[in-house]
Amino acid sequence: MDEIDRLYDFLKKRKSQSKNKLCLVNVLQIGGGKENYCLNNAENNSITMGYGVVSGWLALPSKVQGNDWQKQFTQHWWNYDLKHRQHLDFSPNIDEGCIYIQDDQIATFIDENKETLTSHVSSSVIMRNDMYYGIDYGENGYRFHPIEALSMQSLFFFQATNCINASSVM
Repeated sequence: MDEIDRLYDFLKKRKSQSKNKLCLVNVLQIGGGKENYCLNNAENNSITMGYGVVSGWLALPSKVQGNDWQKQFTQHWWNYDLKHRQHLDFSPNIDEGCIYIQDDQIATFIDENKETLTSHVSSSVIMRNDMYYGIDYGENGYRFHPIEALSMQSLFFFQATNCINASSVM
């Protein structure tokens, strides 16, 4: 499986779980925001400059280790300038070669489940040798869970309060 096949596989599996279409978009990387605060960066520019807020995925280039390879998809927020019809990203240090995938279902899911989520940013998704895993960094380090379907519930598994409450009881 090559880089294009991995991207296509993610798009196909994610689309099967989404009511909205997924779009590959060109984004002008501006930087200047705070690292690891993509939602805050996008919201700040929405307020100060009147830009729309967009969510989706950063498809990072694949990495190979020995005979294994992995591809990471990181949920991300950026802006859209309605006047100039252009996507803009004010988050700094975006990896060169990332592909932006617009996934409007993320914002819809968050709006519908805001009372039960601890974060508006989902786990990253690692595709490793044809398997998907949700990865999240918590108080006790990295947490992983296998993902069969790229549903919103799977992608926000660690951000759901019922998951956190259940894990604190164990």
